[in-house]
Amino acid sequence: MPRRLHLANRIGLPAAALIFAGIGVGVLLGAQRFIADANQVAHTNEVIASVDAVEARLRDAEAAQRGYLLTGDVDYLAIYQVSREQTAPQLDRLERLVRDNPQQLQRVRSLRDLRDRRIAQIEANLGRYRQGGLAAAQAGIDRDVLQVSSAIRSEAQQLLERERELLAARDLSSRRSADVLRLLALLGIPLGIAVVGAVYWLLVREIRRRGRAERSGAEANLRLRESVGQLERHTSDLAELNRYGSLLQNCLKPEEAVALTTQLLSRLLPGTGGTLYRIRASQDYAEELAHWGEHVAASAALLPPEHCWALRRGQPHLLRAHGETLHCAHIEPPAIDVELNTACIPLVAQGNQLGFLYLSSASPAMLARMDLVQAATEQLSMALHNLALQERLRIQSIRDPLTGLFNRRYLEESLARELARCERRAMPLSLLMLDLDHFKAFNDLHGHPGGDALLAGFGHLLGSIARGEDIACRYGGEEFTLILPETTLEQAGRRALEIGDAVRAMRVEHLGSELPAVTVSIGIAGFEGAGDGAEMLMRRADRALYRAKRAGRDRFECEAATASSA
Repeated sequence: MPRRLHLANRIGLPAAALIFAGIGVGVLLGAQRFIADANQVAHTNEVIASVDAVEARLRDAEAAQRGYLLTGDVDYLAIYQVSREQTAPQLDRLERLVRDNPQQLQRVRSLRDLRDRRIAQIEANLGRYRQGGLAAAQAGIDRDVLQVSSAIRSEAQQLLERERELLAARDLSSRRSADVLRLLALLGIPLGIAVVGAVYWLLVREIRRRGRAERSGAEANLRLRESVGQLERHTSDLAELNRYGSLLQNCLKPEEAVALTTQLLSRLLPGTGGTLYRIRASQDYAEELAHWGEHVAASAALLPPEHCWALRRGQPHLLRAHGETLHCAHIEPPAIDVELNTACIPLVAQGNQLGFLYLSSASPAMLARMDLVQAATEQLSMALHNLALQERLRIQSIRDPLTGLFNRRYLEESLARELARCERRAMPLSLLMLDLDHFKAFNDLHGHPGGDALLAGFGHLLGSIARGEDIACRYGGEEFTLILPETTLEQAGRRALEIGDAVRAMRVEHLGSELPAVTVSIGIAGFEGAGDGAEMLMRRADRALYRAKRAGRDRFECEAATASSA
């Protein structure tokens, strides 16, 4: 027995200590490597986001330029200036991020040169537009412009592809680090326990001391595994958010962005009820837009903004179970006694409140993931804001700003479409060409502001008279058109009489006084079947209009020989 005790002291205990020390060192090194890999993954995602941001700003600048060239609206020019100025600091930040990678750094510098060339092309085109108008600007869009734009997309794609390769390699390294940690835990701990078990039979006091050390090591191991699990979840969450952000950028409608968000949050917050609210355009109420899961405490479907503390303060409002935080007025008390954890997170973009997200759960684990939820809501806010901006730009591109009616471009597209539809269904269609009588003399007498007031009043009148299926457009100057689908020439004539009566009764105020009454001349052409295209129909309506002018004005004429007084 003394010899065994001596061997236990000299061999058994040191061997057991070495085993556990090796496990600890291995776990520590593995954890450090795992953390380093996670940091590299986050860095790569940041580079990818920066490349996407540079591309997005360049696209915004090009879109704003096109909007300005098409409409002449200086708001587009302001949007272009902001987008152009934002690209420089974004490229600076991207260059700092990739300075440790010479190949990527060279691509970023090449991208900066291409950006400068593209901006110079846009500035030159704007100069041509100011000197020669839209035609000169269109002539400036040559092959060199297309080559630079293609080069920008190619350079950005190469940057992204290289970063994605790095992301995949670092993700593989992270998984290998986790495998090493699991291997150490599965093989090293049982071996250490076996050695300690052998020593136990020889030295009771030593085994008790080792027992305490083992318990302490097990607790540290558990904490380490929990940390590793948290890192794995964090990496998974970042990948989920990155994919979510990429999908958001490709959404064409707000409904798609909302559906993506509900799917993401239902996966990230299981067992949590959620409701997404949007604020009406009138800013007087927030209404329910989407709902998922089961709420612990229900919320009103329609509520004034002041009922939510998050909207009042412009920042998240959290309520923990048994806490003293003030409840929002829109949250109803739960029907049963249950722990209540809630969160209201505002949706804000460019300083504008778009709505808020309401979450409730019986588990406080929901509140521990608020950073992730806030990141998702911030991306959703920007996506909804951008989609709304795109819709406003689309409407502005097809509307005449003075009268609010559709413009000539939309007229040509709509007339061709309606003609094809009526031809397929063997249905009639009529086109009215309207011209305000003696408008030049009116404009000379009352000035351009008075003429604009008259045109705006007539546009409002024509829009109010038009049916839901009719298409009222400003053709140019004082000429307007009205497309009447499924309408015969006889019915169109009755509509022309109504319009003539309404124009004579129309009164327009300008600078506090009432402008003189005016009349309108109308030319009518009807769709006569296959081969009678949009251009021919417009030409026949125009001929009828000129006959009405020559016949004394304040009347309508059909393209056929018959005529009637208005």
